[in-house]
Amino acid sequence: MTLPGHPALVDPVAIDQLELELRQLAGITFVGFGERDGALAIEIAAREGSDTAALRTAVERIAAALLDGNLVVEVLGERSDDRRGQRVRLRVAVPVAAVGTVELHLALGHRRTAVEADAGDAIAAGRAVVAGLETLGLPTPFGVTAAHELPPDLGSGTLVLLEDTRTGEHRRGLARGATPAEAAARAVLNALNRFLQPAAPGSAPAGEDTVAG
Repeated sequence: MTLPGHPALVDPVAIDQLELELRQLAGITFVGFGERDGALAIEIAAREGSDTAALRTAVERIAAALLDGNLVVEVLGERSDDRRGQRVRLRVAVPVAAVGTVELHLALGHRRTAVEADAGDAIAAGRAVVAGLETLGLPTPFGVTAAHELPPDLGSGTLVLLEDTRTGEHRRGLARGATPAEAAARAVLNALNRFLQPAAPGSAPAGEDTVAG
């Protein structure tokens, strides 16, 4: 198994065994691995309505029994702790039927920006959101490299893969939306808000809006 961006010290046999055991947990629809600050990141996605806290505990217990070293469990699509700062939100996705695009309106506190992408192109929508983050004063080194619509038997939704252009680190986001573009936009924010929050600036004065082309 290839672990993008992860140290070679991880035993691939143990990782394969861990993945097999995690996929047997009721409610889990996706298992992935990456690296977060030198720790092994175990990424899972769960069916809607699943007890994610219980799944997180179960994953931590199984992983600790099979692997040594620092571990972190991330539930894709789960809201991060808002106490660390404001989250960037997708306020609304507005279809522009005449040209087949969608306007994605983002907000950080009182800051606003809007970006436009092909309504049926999830990757383009994800990349537009990354551009919008820069307009909001939150430049990120991550680029969107892939987007996949998951079938109902895997929990449905859109899974987006992002790669840090500096380190090769991968992050994944999972979300649902009325269109592929809306789902991808939400998935990108789910993947990046944890990265962005520690550096999120204070709110700008009310009424400060920007629009990206």
